[in-house]
Amino acid sequence: MKKIVILLIMSVFMASCSNGNHADFEKNTEIAKKYLKLHEVEDAESMFTYLHEDIQWHMPVYGMEMGGIEEVKAAVLGYQSEFDNMKFNANYWLPGVDTETGKPDGSTRVYGTWVSTHVKTGKEAKLTSYHSFEFKDGKIISGGDWFDLGGMMNTLMPQSLKKGSLVGLHALNIKLNKGVSSKQFEDYFKSTFIPKYENAYKGATLHLADGIRGEYEGSLAMIWIFESNEARNLYFDENGQSTKLNQEIGETLNEVNEGLSKLGSWTSKYTDWEIH
Repeated sequence: MKKIVILLIMSVFMASCSNGNHADFEKNTEIAKKYLKLHEVEDAESMFTYLHEDIQWHMPVYGMEMGGIEEVKAAVLGYQSEFDNMKFNANYWLPGVDTETGKPDGSTRVYGTWVSTHVKTGKEAKLTSYHSFEFKDGKIISGGDWFDLGGMMNTLMPQSLKKGSLVGLHALNIKLNKGVSSKQFEDYFKSTFIPKYENAYKGATLHLADGIRGEYEGSLAMIWIFESNEARNLYFDENGQSTKLNQEIGETLNEVNEGLSKLGSWTSKYTDWEIH
């Protein structure tokens, strides 16, 4: 009888393993679910506590290499700045496997759909996605996001300029603070400055550009795109002076500007161009 009981226990254990139920799968899946729930409520700081400092993450951006901890944090903040009312609807969770042995290793993956509201346009976004999570010491060490980020953004905000659009081209003269690299300045500009400014200035997009030839070769430029000259005039008068609305918005961006000032300062020469 004792032998029969032992055999039954072993058979249950083996069946469990054959179904992919690694000992850590359920625990890690719950961690991944909590991580995504925190994204829904836009609690970035709590999300970051789940990330291993040595994380390597697949980024859903064409041509981009694997991202480290800072790239992942910047992406999370960017999504939360761009979208409201985020909700992830999981189709199903599956156990992951070791890429060398093909055996379950406690990692987890999920197929599902994100729905949200795009802040700038008010449009609803619906994005089919796949996410994988691998763990070390109870934290997310690797994995990635797979979805058509470019396609979604092009649908929400088509990149083609239309007649009447206004383009403001600002050639930047940057003075970096001691010990600060140009990459640090650019990374902050792209990950924090641009998302926050675009969120504050409705109906406008902001881009950072490299001068690759001509008078401003080797320099950076800031490009504002407004839907129309009238939209631009809500923030600046015809002489380029700040309106009351722009001053009020500026007060909400003090923290962002202070963050940039710790890295350096800049002045610019600009020309506004209206599309015919």
